Formats: sequence, structure tokens, C-alpha cells
Amino acid sequence: MTSQSYEILQYLKEHNGASAIEVAEALEMEKRRVDSYFSAAIVREGLGERDTTTTPSRLLLNEKGLLYTQ
Repeated sequence: MTSQSYEILQYLKEHNGASAIEVAEALEMEKRRVDSYFSAAIVREGLGERDTTTTPSRLLLNEKGLLYTQ
């Protein structure tokens, strides 16, 4: 996991269910980078998923993601 992905994961541990826009603003990243890192690392590793039932979608960590340490 890259340092950027880990930074997003750590942010979501405190703000689970935040939108990619909220994460991007808090971490001073581009939204497209947050989306990319979330999909490429967090979702792929089975640590979280997107809740697409809301607009904007929410980035959610599952139990494994909430307990993950590097």
C-alpha cells in the first residue's frame, strides 16, 4: 500500500463514510487521486467499498479496514 493510500485509510478510520471530495479537501489531494487510491488499494485489498446509494457516493471501510495497520 502506498503512503497516499495509507493516508486515506487513516483518514477514513476517523471519518468512515466520508465522500471522496471530503477526503480530498482534508488531505489536500485531487479528488481523482482519492478515487484512484481508494479503488486500487483499499477496495482491491478487501478493506472497504463504495456506497453508491448516496450522491455523492461514500467511502466505507469494513471491519478489516478499520483494524488494518501497516
